[in-house]
Amino acid sequence: MRFYRLLNKDLLALLISILCSLVLFFNNKSKIVMAVQSDLSNLFNSITYPQRWYLDILSVKESNKYLKQALVKSNLEIARLDSYKLENINLREMLSFKDSRPWSLLPANVTNRNSSSVKTIILDVGLQDSVYIDSPVLDVYGLIGKVHAVGDYASQIQLINDKNFSISVRIGSDRSLANFIPTIGNHGILQGVRKSMELSPGEIAYTSGISDIYPANIPVAKVISVNKSNNSPFQDVVVEIISNLNNLNYVFIIQ
Repeated sequence: MRFYRLLNKDLLALLISILCSLVLFFNNKSKIVMAVQSDLSNLFNSITYPQRWYLDILSVKESNKYLKQALVKSNLEIARLDSYKLENINLREMLSFKDSRPWSLLPANVTNRNSSSVKTIILDVGLQDSVYIDSPVLDVYGLIGKVHAVGDYASQIQLINDKNFSISVRIGSDRSLANFIPTIGNHGILQGVRKSMELSPGEIAYTSGISDIYPANIPVAKVISVNKSNNSPFQDVVVEIISNLNNLNYVFIIQ
């Protein structure tokens, strides 16, 4: 036991001596001491490099995470502003269209769409807004349908691409009568166009005005192909509905 006590005292004395020697050594401003200090600094820098590299990686990851969040927020804000811009453009078109029409037009918003066999949309106006069954409905491009059912504050609209829909139209320079019937998607055919009538792709079919429901001269569909090589006295005329029925937001009801 005494031996261990003496050994501990000797070690303590040695450590104190070494510490004092180091303090005295490094307080010396000689070139040798400065060189040793420089070497020790380089050694410490090399030893701690992995730790600093790891901390830098963590810092970069954290910065990337923050930048990604900021980028997502910026993209969402840009998308919101773009949406407002498009909405503003649509509203301006609606106002211009409404002012240029001879009819009394009630603006309405599309709130829902039904994808059943009867293609319909729901509007946010109803009996309280003087909306009635069979009232024609259009957008800034042309006819989209008619009021199929009406409640106090909402209306259901039957679209013109519904298989049960048909309408009398006039087409060509001599305003010949025909009947528009929808087929697939936004396409349809014109029945009753005589072969003697000259008709070209791009011509527009308008409501004839002979119906009790639809006023005359509302654009309905555009001719995309004409075929006279058949055994019928009438041409095969394929048309495309003027309005984009898959992207309806604002519409008008003729009152």
